[in-house]
Amino acid sequence: MLKSLMDEKKRCPAAEVRDYCKLLYQSEFGAGHMAADAQTVLARLRDECAAVQADAESAEAPFTDVGGCLLRLHLRALPALKLRQETVAGLFAQACAPRGSVAGLEEKLKMLRENAAVLGLSPAALEEEIAPWREAGYPPLSHSQTYRDLYHPAYRLVPAAAARFLPLFQAVDELLRQRGNVRVAIDGNSGAGKSTLGALLAAVYGGNLYHMDDFFLPPRRKTAERLSQPGGNVDRERFQAEVLSHLGEPFSYRPWRCHEGALAAPVFVEPRAVEIVEGVYSLHPDLRDAYDLRVFLALDPETQVERIRARSGEAMLQRFIAEWIPLENVYFARLAVHACCQLAFDVGAE
Repeated sequence: MLKSLMDEKKRCPAAEVRDYCKLLYQSEFGAGHMAADAQTVLARLRDECAAVQADAESAEAPFTDVGGCLLRLHLRALPALKLRQETVAGLFAQACAPRGSVAGLEEKLKMLRENAAVLGLSPAALEEEIAPWREAGYPPLSHSQTYRDLYHPAYRLVPAAAARFLPLFQAVDELLRQRGNVRVAIDGNSGAGKSTLGALLAAVYGGNLYHMDDFFLPPRRKTAERLSQPGGNVDRERFQAEVLSHLGEPFSYRPWRCHEGALAAPVFVEPRAVEIVEGVYSLHPDLRDAYDLRVFLALDPETQVERIRARSGEAMLQRFIAEWIPLENVYFARLAVHACCQLAFDVGAE
C-alpha cells in the first residue's frame, strides 16, 4: 500500500492529502459507490473517452496500482491498448462489487499518518482532511482541485487481472471486432486459477462458462485401458456431444457430480458471443480445434502445493499429489498442450 502511495507521489507530485485519501478509499472499497446499470456505465464511459481524446497528453502508463488488487485504467491509454469500451465497462463493473470495511480503511489511514513525512504531507493537513471525513462516515471523495487542474484524471477502476491477462482481453476483443463471437479454452496446472479467470471472462463479457470438472469420467468407464490414455479420465466424448457440438444454439447438458456419483439436473444454455471452457483436459487434441483462443496457465510445483492446501485442505492435497497431478503432467507432456496455445501465462509470481 505504501508503494502505491509513493508511486502516486512520483507520478503526481502535487497530489494533496485528499488525493491520497481517495486512493486509500479506492483500495479498500473499490468503485461500489459508482455502480449503476450497465447501459449507464457504458454511456458515461463513452462520453468521457470522447472528451479525453481531444485532450490527449503524451503517452500515459495504462495502469496504476491503488492496492487491494485494483488498478486505475487510464482512459487516455485506451486507443493504444485496443480494448473495446464495452470490455472496460465490464472490467469496471467487477471493481464495483461490495468489498472492504471501515476498519480496513482506518488501518490504511494510520499508515498514511505514519508515512506523512516521506510523502511530503504535514500532520496538521492530514488531520484537517481526515477528521471531518471520519465524522461524516467516510463518504466517497473527489480529487482535489489542484489534482484535477494539473493531471486531468480520467480513469476507471478495474481488477488487477486486467493488466496481468491484458493480452487475453486484447485477443478476445480483436476476435469480437472481426467476427462478433469467440470461443476460449483455459487449460493448465491445478491451482493455477483457471476457474477464477474463466469466471472473470464470463462476467466481463456476459459469456457462458463451462467446467471440465463437470465431465469427469464416471466410475463405470474407468477401465485400465481408458486410464492408460493421457487425458483419459475426462469424458471428452460426452463434452463434445453435449456442449461443443451445440455452441451457437440453445441446448442443455448435465454436469457430473463426483460426490453424488450421478448426473445433476440439466443446465439450459442460450448462445452468447463469448463461450468459455475452463479446466484441465479442455485442450485434449480431440477438442482443441473447437476453440478460437487456447490459453495455458502455468504454475510452479511449490506454489501449486501451497494453493491446493489452502483451497482444499491437507487430505485432498495428498490425493492431488498422489493421483491427479501426475495424470495432468502426463497429459500436458505427451499431448503438447502448452505448445498448442496462442497465449500462456506464468501465474506463480503472485
